[in-house]
Parts: sequence; C-alpha cells; structure tokens
Amino acid sequence: MTDTQHLKERCDLRLLVEQDLGPAPLRGGRAYLWKCPFHNEHKGFSLAVWANGYRCFGACDTSGDALDWLMNYRRLSFIEALRVLGEPVENFSPAERKCLKSPAEPPEWDWQHAAERIVSQAEETLWSEAGEPALNYLTGRGLTTRTIRAARLGYVPGDFREWRTLEGMDVPCGITIPWFAADALWAVKVRRAYGTPKYQQVKGGNANGLYGANHLAEHEIALFCEGEFDTLLASQEAGSLAAAVALSSATTMLNTRWYAELTHCHTILVAYDRDAAGEKGAKRLLSLSPRFRSIQLPYGKDITEYHLQGGDVYTWIERALQEREVLEQ
Repeated sequence: MTDTQHLKERCDLRLLVEQDLGPAPLRGGRAYLWKCPFHNEHKGFSLAVWANGYRCFGACDTSGDALDWLMNYRRLSFIEALRVLGEPVENFSPAERKCLKSPAEPPEWDWQHAAERIVSQAEETLWSEAGEPALNYLTGRGLTTRTIRAARLGYVPGDFREWRTLEGMDVPCGITIPWFAADALWAVKVRRAYGTPKYQQVKGGNANGLYGANHLAEHEIALFCEGEFDTLLASQEAGSLAAAVALSSATTMLNTRWYAELTHCHTILVAYDRDAAGEKGAKRLLSLSPRFRSIQLPYGKDITEYHLQGGDVYTWIERALQEREVLEQ
C-alpha cells in the first residue's frame, strides 16, 4: 500500500505551487500568497499555501493538501498525482524565469463591456453586404464560415489608413479579432488590409493574453502557432489532436498565468513561422520545459500557406506526435 501521508509530508507544497503559478507575490510567515486560480481572482491574494496545505480565504473557500492541488489544479488522476509526489520536488527544474513574464490580468470590466459591443457590431457588419470583401479574404485563407463565426471575427469597413470611433474608442478599419479567454475579453486586434504594422490593437486591451486558451482544458496536447489565423486554421483542421493557441506575436513572452494553464499538457508543440523572428520565438518557448517540442512544416512559411498549397494539417500534426512517441520508447 502506498504511504500517501509520507509522500505528502516530504513535499513542500509551496514549492509545488510555485512551479505552477510562479514566484509568490506575497509571503506572510510560513504561508505564501497568490491570486486564487480556482475562482480567477482579479484583486487581492486570497490563496494561502503552507508547506502541508492550501486554502483560499476568498470567494471559493477551497482547500486541500498536495494531492488535492495536483488533482484539482493540474487535473491529474490520483495515480498520476502520486507519481508526481514520488519524486522530490527539489528535483524538478522550474522554468527559466528570464523567459517567463509575471502573471497577466485582463482589462477593466468597463473596457471589456465596451469592447464586446464593438465586437458584436463588427460581427454583424462582416456578415452583411459591406463585409463581403473581408469575408472573402477569410475564406480565401482556408477558414470555414463555421470557424469564422465561432471565433467571432468581424469587420470595420473603411480605408486601411482610417479609424472609426465606436463605443467611445478609436478602432482601426479592418478585420477584428477578439481575444476571449478565461471568461474575459483580453484584447481586440485588427488586421488591416495594407500598411505597417499589419495588425493594430484597440487601445486599452492587454496583449498578454493567450489566444485559444479556452480549449486547453479539453486537451493534453497544445500547439503554439504564431498568429490568430494560423491558430484558427490548426484548430479547424486538427482540433481533435491538440489545442491550438497563440501569443500576440513571435516576440511576446509567455507569462506565468498561461504557463500554469499548460501544466496538465504532457506535450506542447511549437510551430512558429519559418523566419528569423519565428525561430527566435520558438527557441524561447523551447527553453521553458522539455514538454515544448518544435515541429517543422514540410513546406510553406506558415500553417496557412502550407494548407493553401495542399498540405494536410491534420496528418502533419499526427505524424509529429507519432514520431515523438517512437523517440520516447
């Protein structure tokens, strides 16, 4: 019989939680304090963690020991949690903090509510006669109407150099891409028809979200893409294999909030663009953990180009996973 009590006693839960949530923002005596991830806390630090247990003194009042943390936060089975506790915590290599940013918070609720109204207006326009050019562009990139609707893409008509005032905010003309994650609207990006930069963001949003993060809970495999359209296409073509996600650009660093959301993923594939910026961004992600694995496209600069040139995205990802299994045997 496994001596679970002995396993829990030899584990300092504070170190375990630090692997998932990053360094504790506050320390009070023997307890380390974090924002509680179980009720998506925005203000305050209600989660207190001691060497032998944790408790939220905020909205959810959750509590437990090391086994509870691993099963409730990392979503591990009881056997998997025991396996984790079977190794001394100090033997785990924490992520290189220089390659992780501090936790991110979504924008204020007032901004989110106004931005969501903009998203809704842009959605309606996209599916009207005025949005036909933008809709043709999106379907021309291989996206189905179902994918476009699910992503709540929209359109603000006008010259690529123009901006519109909507809901009291300045919005560039172009295709709107809302970033919904963890019950919040983090940002609204706009893909302009021409010009540099190609992508603009509605002021007030937070560029440190993780596009597609809501699908992570359903998968044990994640796929980092470089852009939103590549992410949508990968999800459309191979969503049963992996949860496709994206940071705001190849140069954006992953922060500890989203790193924690990846804890339960045993494999994290990285498929950035085949250029200098993509290679540099991929290298940064690969340094975080052995779970991050680079996969190369057979041809094409990015996932969309590969797909439009006849590539099978599902087969490409499936083969990459099969090759990984062979290497680990």
